[in-house]
Amino acid sequence: MDNIIIGILNISCGLLFVGLSIPLYKERIKMNHLYGVRFSESFESEENWYKINKYGAKRMMIWSIPLFVIGITIVFLPPLNDLLLVFLTFLPCIIMIPAIESYKYAKKL
Repeated sequence: MDNIIIGILNISCGLLFVGLSIPLYKERIKMNHLYGVRFSESFESEENWYKINKYGAKRMMIWSIPLFVIGITIVFLPPLNDLLLVFLTFLPCIIMIPAIESYKYAKKL
């Protein structure tokens, strides 16, 4: 049962991250302080806003794929030990990787 819950958590997070990324990737979100990749460089110009957000959205969608695939895999695995379940519970923190990549990209602009 724990596998199913953790699997659904990872699948849901993967889908959520992709869903949040699509409008940013399509450049449909105007500059704001609530939604998007919000580094100081993002607010220097509209061009920067769209470039940084498109890059960040693309990276987030890419990193959501393994999260989604791992979630599906977990659902079908036999019961896992507690330590592995704890690790898999925090797997959605993988979203920090595209955040760091986006930060490095923003610094290059």
